[in-house]
Amino acid sequence: MATTIADLSELLMGIPPGAWVAISETQHKALAFGTDPQAVLNEAKALGEQLPLLLRVPEQNSAMFL
Repeated sequence: MATTIADLSELLMGIPPGAWVAISETQHKALAFGTDPQAVLNEAKALGEQLPLLLRVPEQNSAMFL
């Protein structure tokens, strides 16, 4: 089974390194970001997103090989 890779670099532009980000389920926009993952999820849900994706912005630009 192939692994799907999504380039989120445009969505994460302007969001500080190390921040938690809630992204809409369709991955079309960043809904909220901050230092507390639970607060970020709560904010995204308050905006009407039932199942936001939560990720942490990398501290540094790097490549990951799987």
